[in-house]
Formats: sequence, C-alpha cells, structure tokens
Amino acid sequence: MGLENLLENLGKNSPDEINEAVRVLSKIADNILKDPKNSKIRTLQKSNATISKKILALKGGVDCLIMMGFKENATNFTMPSNTSLESVMEFREILVSWNNSILRSEVPASQAEKQAEMEIAPSAESVEEIIKPVALPPLVQTYSNPFLRRIEMYAHNVLQYEDKNLRGRCRKLIPVTLLEYNAQERLRSIQKLSKKDKLLDVDVSLQDMIILELLSWFKNYFFTWVDCMECKHCGGETAFSHMSTDPKLLVYTERIELHRCRSCHEFTPFPRYTDLNILLETRRGRCGEWANTFTLCCRAMNWDARFVVEENDHVWTEVYSITQKRWLHCDPCENICDTPLIYETGWNKNISYVIAYSAEEVQDVTWRYSSNHKEVLKRRKNCLEAELLDALLEIRDKKQKELSESRKEYLTKRMLMEVVEFLVEKKPNDVDNKGRISGSAAWKLTRGEIQSEVKSHIWSIHSNYIGDSKTVTIKYCCSQDKYECSADSISINGMDWSSGAFSHESVFRKVEEDWKMAYICRKDGEEKGTLTWKLDVGSNQRGLKSLDVFFDYTTFENGAVDVTICSEHACYILPKVFQF
Repeated sequence: MGLENLLENLGKNSPDEINEAVRVLSKIADNILKDPKNSKIRTLQKSNATISKKILALKGGVDCLIMMGFKENATNFTMPSNTSLESVMEFREILVSWNNSILRSEVPASQAEKQAEMEIAPSAESVEEIIKPVALPPLVQTYSNPFLRRIEMYAHNVLQYEDKNLRGRCRKLIPVTLLEYNAQERLRSIQKLSKKDKLLDVDVSLQDMIILELLSWFKNYFFTWVDCMECKHCGGETAFSHMSTDPKLLVYTERIELHRCRSCHEFTPFPRYTDLNILLETRRGRCGEWANTFTLCCRAMNWDARFVVEENDHVWTEVYSITQKRWLHCDPCENICDTPLIYETGWNKNISYVIAYSAEEVQDVTWRYSSNHKEVLKRRKNCLEAELLDALLEIRDKKQKELSESRKEYLTKRMLMEVVEFLVEKKPNDVDNKGRISGSAAWKLTRGEIQSEVKSHIWSIHSNYIGDSKTVTIKYCCSQDKYECSADSISINGMDWSSGAFSHESVFRKVEEDWKMAYICRKDGEEKGTLTWKLDVGSNQRGLKSLDVFFDYTTFENGAVDVTICSEHACYILPKVFQF
C-alpha cells in the first residue's frame, strides 16, 4: 500500500483514535531509535492491549506497522535487525506532521487566527538562524540584449543547487525511504501488468518511479500554493493591493506583496523569497518558489536536474532519466511528469522561448514544449536565432571549463541526442489537453491561461435614454475593470472589460502587480489581437449630431495599434484622439 492510501485509510478513524495511534506509533519508533539493538523493543505482541486496541483495531493501523518496517507473524510483529533506522525516523516524522495538520484544521477560530499570525512569515530573528548564504562567484554580464542578460542571470543563479550544505539540509527533509518503498510498489505493478500484456513496452526504472513519488510528496505534503494570504489580523480573505517599499519589511528579499483584507482592511505581507534556505522553512509560494525548491530536491537526490524558464511567465523542472536516456518534464505545481505539451495545448500558452539551466549547461528546449515549431519561430523576436545560439554555446563553454574530458564528452553526446529529439514534432494527447490546476480561476484568467466565456454585447443608445443633457457618456476604467455610463437606464452592473465588448480575440486584461499597472493587451506570441465595441442608436428621433471617441494606448518596440470606426456603409481609421 502506498503512503497516500495508508494516510487516507488512517484518516477514516475518529480524531481521538488517530491522535492516540500516532502517539503510540511515535513512542514505538522513539524506543527503537534509542536502543536499536534491543530485540524486545523490536517485537510487538498482538495480544498486548495497547497494540491491539490503539493500532490493530484501527483502519490502516496494521499498514502503519508494516510501513515502519515490521513484519507480521502469527502472534506478533517483528522488525528485522537490518531495517533502516532512517526509514523508521522518516515515517515517524511524516505521521506526526500529517496528524498535526489534521489537528490544526480543527482548532477554534480564535486559536487558528493566532496560529496564522505566527505563520505568516518567519521573523527576522528566525530567518537569521535559517540563512546560510550560498557563496556564488560574482556575476559578470557580457551582453547588452535584455533577454540574453536574463539568460546569463538564470545560468548563474542555478549554481546554488550545487552547494553541499544546502543539498544536505534538503535531503534530510525528504522521506527518501518511504518514496523508494512506494516507488517499488509502483514498479512492481507496472511489471505485473507488462507480463499480462506482452505488447506493453516497459522502459522505466526505479528512479523514474521515485521521480513520480517525489512530485506527489512535494505537491501534497511539503509545499503550499499561495494566491492571497490569509489576513493575519482577523483571518479573513485578502486581495493583492501593491508591492511594499518599506525597508523594514524588505529583509532577505527585494519583493514583498501586501494583501489587503476585504473585512478589516488591514495589510498582510507576503514575502517572495528566492533564498532556498528560507524556502525550505516557509514551504509556500507560487510557481517560482515551487520550481526553485523542487529543483533543489532533485539535486539533493543526486539526479541531473534543470531549472526551466518559459518566457511567458512560468517555470518548472526537468530531470534526466538514466534508463530512458532523455529529459523528463516535471511540474511540481501540477504534480505532472512527462507532459510537455500541456502548456501549449491545455493552458493555451503561446510558447516562444523555453530555456533550461543547470550548473553544467544551458539549453534551448523550446521545441519539446510545442507541436507547431513554425508558429513558435514567428514569435521569437527577442534576438536573432544566431545570437541566441552563440550566447548559449559561450555560456555552456564557461560552465564546462573545469569539467573532465570524459564528463564533457558525455554531456556533448547527451546534448546531441536531445537535439535529435527536437527534430520531430510531437502531437498532444488527452493528458496534454488538461488545463491548469494550481492557482485560482481569477489568477489564471489574468495570465491569459484560460479564457472567459465570450458573449457579444451591444450598447443600445435610444432616444428615451437621453436626458436633458442630450448626451450619453460611456467610459471604461481598466484599473478597476468596470464601465461607467451616464444613462441610468443602461445596466452595467458586474460588467468587466470582456462582458462589455461585442467581440475580442487574442487579447486579455493583464495586471502588472509589481508596476501597479493594468491594461488590455495582445496575448504574448500572437501576431495581432482585436477588440470590438458595438453601439446601436436604433431609430433615434433626435438624431446623432456628434460622437467623441477618446482611445488611449501605448506601444512598445515595434507594436502598432489601429483604431477604426465603422457604420453599415463605411469604415474610418481614427487617430489617437478623434472628434467629429
């Protein structure tokens, strides 16, 4: 039985039964760890009242003993002398942590508020105890192109995964023995299935199964996703307000989000840490924190792993499968493995650049994540392809300068095999069509990863709507995402930008939290976007004498905006501010 199923079964008992079972199991584990050579401690009699009533009588109780390392006999449970003490300790820690999470969910609201307040972020004193800065060589940037400079920065930052102290600390937090146990169960199931179905080609190893277990453990037990913080003052719901500039808050990070409570209107800070020592303590964040920490976990397992950056605002990890001789896409936020086309197919992302970084290499892996390479090439405008290739080769050579000749040769062969893989466009399957699960619907919508339902809206301006002022004014405020209308008869309640539009394609409302900006923009990677509003003046007896159109926009680099007004008979291209 896997760990998830075991905890699910154990959770079917009453809270008091669970708490007492965990207490007894912890005591058994502690006794063994204190005196591992004592055979009496390693033997549990089934007739013992405590063992019988508080463990064996519970759903999942016997499985807990077996997972800890005990073997069931006719009258007792015994733990072999060669059982790993590390596995005993790891199972005890997971069991206690799981039980504590249950207890926290049942504490009174007032007490939960106090706990939430204490857990908002580590204090300066506690962080100082955590911080053990990774000494990296100074970064000397050589490129003027902003995109290539970002590549240099990421290539430099991934060197932190090679710090022995950091990896050692991370390794201690991973329940390796339990992951290996569950991975073996997975592998046995696959092998049994392959024996029944001779046509089933099985080319996986224990490492591949452990990767799946690590993803599951990281997602379900270790890390927590954060959209908005719980209010540290009243425990209420908050919403992002702005980025802090308070130097007292900007400790150990340059980015602090302030989330304002919808009830008490107080602010709760959300530090966006990048220091891995702190993230191993806080264990929360969004995709940046998740991928950063998960990549460290993979390196702590001594796997070849890469930190992967997609230029349209997402990051994940790649792990090299020794058996399959290829890189596996791993997204810890989604608990998915080897589904690289999910971003393009399921999330509606327009892939342009996807770069993978490790201490030994930098690789353009864009082609693994798209099923339409020609369209991708049209979107790649950050620099010339030759410039990008030269930069990647130069950075790679610097990284491999101190490596042995045999290691260089191995990496070169592996890289060539990967390039050959990119020559063939893969087609999406059913799994790739799945949408994103991490983050709220509103958060995904602001990133353009899901689309709101398009309903055509027509603004009807008839004579009975026009008052003594003889005018009707319709405005849209992008920062508040709402319309304003001077005609009371026209209902605009709850109308956001899209519900007030007649049609739109390849555009969305983007919120730049860091820069305090909101605007309607073209989706990244699309050649063009369109947005249309429609006014119906009907049989207006008073006639339409004038129309003022004020349309404000900004373009960057080679961007262009065309504003056109059309009637049934003709269309006119308008300047930025037009009146007739």
